[in-house]
Amino acid sequence: MNRRTLLLSLPAVLAVGTQAFAEQDTLAAAFARLSPSERRTAQEKLSSAGFYMGNIDGAFGAGTNAGLLNAASFVKDNSYNKVTFDLSSSADAERFLAALTAGDLDKYLWGEGDESEGG
Repeated sequence: MNRRTLLLSLPAVLAVGTQAFAEQDTLAAAFARLSPSERRTAQEKLSSAGFYMGNIDGAFGAGTNAGLLNAASFVKDNSYNKVTFDLSSSADAERFLAALTAGDLDKYLWGEGDESEGG
């Protein structure tokens, strides 16, 4: 890759990276607003469903972030796009975390979503 190609592609890389950081910041802020027990519950739900492999410590890190993003994507897919969350939105990030910790997303996380209803 020559220098010109690299420089021309830089704005696209920065735009994608900025969206990812904004989403992580929004999720991190929403996660921080949970009580310590809710943060651990969220990690336990993610761990039980196979989306988180770290310690259940209530801390937000790369593993928790990845687990939340992957779980939200899985819920969207498993609900045939009926249950979606825009995790770059504070309100939706909080709604997602509230539903996750309350167990409202369990049927989607365990693969028992709307499959029997055909979508």
